[in-house]
Amino acid sequence: MRATIETVELPSTCTEIYRKGEGPTLVLIQGGGTGKRAWYPIIDRIADRVHCLAFDNRGVGKGADIGDSLTIHDLAGDAAELIEWLGEGPVHVAGVSLGGMIAMRLASERPDLVKTLTLHSTTAKRNGRGQDAADFRMRILDLGLPVDVLRRFVALWSEGAAGLTWNIPDDVVNTESFDRHNYEMQMEAARGHHMSVEELNRITSPTLITVGSDDILTTPEDAKHLWRSIPGSRLIKVQGGGHGYYIDDPDLVAMLQAGWVAQHSHTP
Repeated sequence: MRATIETVELPSTCTEIYRKGEGPTLVLIQGGGTGKRAWYPIIDRIADRVHCLAFDNRGVGKGADIGDSLTIHDLAGDAAELIEWLGEGPVHVAGVSLGGMIAMRLASERPDLVKTLTLHSTTAKRNGRGQDAADFRMRILDLGLPVDVLRRFVALWSEGAAGLTWNIPDDVVNTESFDRHNYEMQMEAARGHHMSVEELNRITSPTLITVGSDDILTTPEDAKHLWRSIPGSRLIKVQGGGHGYYIDDPDLVAMLQAGWVAQHSHTP
């Protein structure tokens, strides 16, 4: 099945989108410092029944460079503009890690654009360990260490009980096109992320939350907080999964993601 790549100019930014598949539209939002290509293994597994659209956030891949500041609200606004550009009405939306932060903000502020919501490996606020990991990433850069050290650090914090069983996608801390300023701004956006229970209560889209049992960045307790706060949401814990379980086990994530879309594709 043929994929297409297109540059899209939006009111607030520009991005590159990757589309593949037929069926209900699913917009996929990637995590911090990572581009759209990390979604490709999952897209390949569901494109026979889901029209998938992945794009680059500001500061990664072919996304626009970041200026002096960046917030999750800004990134959610970009996603809203992209969905409006599609002109298809509400669509299914999924986000992982920082992408999940963007997706939950989008669903809370623009429920008219989100048919269903899937939140993988994410949180409504940074916990202490996640904050420590972000701080240490910046320390690696301050010390002037090779970018590949940062890349391996991200992998280490993303593994589950079985250790590192996956090859890190090229988009994860891309050593060839790494831009320190853009990376730092994305980390700052994640650091400033916080959604209150009241804001989470405003999410009306059917919501699926997934978390690895061994995720030490966005923990099962973080996922439970989302589940308790988002009305009618469902929670799935992946035994032995770490923060990067969606990369480690694309077959499982594809099954969960396609199933959630299919379950809600014929509702008004």
